[in-house]
Amino acid sequence: MTNSNLETSRRVFGVTTVLSETEAKTLLGELRNLWRMTYGVNVGDLAADLASCKKFFDPLTRGQSLRERLAQLPPTPANTKRRLGKLGSPAVVDSGEGNLLIGVEGRLLIDILDNEVNSDSFVVISPSRVAEAEHRALEVYRSWTLAKLNQVIDLRTGRGKEVMQAIAVGVVLALLVNRSDSTERAVIQPEPNSPVNSAVFAGAERFAETVTGSRRRSLNEQRLKGGYGLSEAKRRLAPKLAATKVGREVLLYIPASFRMDVIEFIARDLSRRPALTEKKLAIAFDQLVISFRASSDHLAHQSMVFERPADTRDLRASLLTSFRRSQIGDGTSTELET
Repeated sequence: MTNSNLETSRRVFGVTTVLSETEAKTLLGELRNLWRMTYGVNVGDLAADLASCKKFFDPLTRGQSLRERLAQLPPTPANTKRRLGKLGSPAVVDSGEGNLLIGVEGRLLIDILDNEVNSDSFVVISPSRVAEAEHRALEVYRSWTLAKLNQVIDLRTGRGKEVMQAIAVGVVLALLVNRSDSTERAVIQPEPNSPVNSAVFAGAERFAETVTGSRRRSLNEQRLKGGYGLSEAKRRLAPKLAATKVGREVLLYIPASFRMDVIEFIARDLSRRPALTEKKLAIAFDQLVISFRASSDHLAHQSMVFERPADTRDLRASLLTSFRRSQIGDGTSTELET
């Protein structure tokens, strides 16, 4: 095979790597028009345009949302559909009703042609440009594919964008205060109307109010079965917050082996609240303990009170120390506890 034949056999996203100047300019114009019809704006910054492609090509997009967006696509002109339809996927995609849309590969193809079209009689796209474009497309799709996994990992490790809800933090701290660190000292998950809920949530609620400054939350949050506070805590901390089923009962506890990990996670998460100082956190913790003790008779009736003042003081010290370290590590100033 001659070098000329070899070059013409190579393709980038369905387009031959050797084009006449006329072919390249025509193709570039058609791709630009299709981009404008697909996204409602002219071609712009490459990185921003690739991010816009998530509108149709993000694997996490809900089916209903995608159907609605596809239905809003304007009709593709017959000439454009005839010329670009020959390219096929991945440069352009037929929506199923004769309309074409353009995505990541098509936008990268525009970038290549923009850079290669000049006054020469032929446009030759080099193998390095082909490899670069294919690698860029792979990077984009990989980032979208891993987005959910990375989001869950960030949430579990306390690095997520959203901070843990204060009521959920309060629930975890209440279990730690109660020394519920094994099945023997677990809190049995009660029914929604059980007074055991108020024993745990009295402290959690006072903690949340002190941290956020907002008043009481809905009753749906103040229960250990189906409530948001516990669900959020389990979502962030599983399996460090255990819900072990024994017979018909579900035992809630934080295994002793995870105790320090959970304290550090909570402290790290709380340190990302810009208005929360160490002094305010100390007050919130003390309010939690006072309210927990005032309502602990509901747990005592079920033989589920295990709190010891000495252990609670150690917990307080560990939480504040971890909080201080997290703030320093994040470059955030903190008001030292006296």
